[in-house]
Amino acid sequence: MSQSMNDLPSTIKYPGAFKASLPAGYNGIFDWAFLLPIFEGTKIEPMDIDGLVERHGRILIFETKQPDKDIPMGQVGALETLLRLGRGFVCIMVLYGKSATAITGIEEWHYIKGRISKSARKTCDSLYVKERVNAWFSWANKELI
Repeated sequence: MSQSMNDLPSTIKYPGAFKASLPAGYNGIFDWAFLLPIFEGTKIEPMDIDGLVERHGRILIFETKQPDKDIPMGQVGALETLLRLGRGFVCIMVLYGKSATAITGIEEWHYIKGRISKSARKTCDSLYVKERVNAWFSWANKELI
């Protein structure tokens, strides 16, 4: 049985914004509320990854935010942990804008020589994002040594 858009589960933090810009390939809502009692006494809640591509063991993660929003501290920590676990085989691109025509900026996060490196937010449009994703894809297509 599919979830009605008018009856969004309580784990959707911003239902209005969610309804206004549904994720690519949207096929319904999973309500995580049944797990929340396990994490009682903490601020832990399941988070989503907005996009993920894998190529030859290399991973590109996309996180999208409204242009005027920052990534919450807990989500930053989780994404940084993924970078450390990936040991240079994971890249995170934070896109500011919820659609190709709405993109206003990008940040790139990498794990290089044992440290997390984050670019400053760069003002850009979707054409620049395509260039950066193309550069990542070219790198991911190189044969692993």
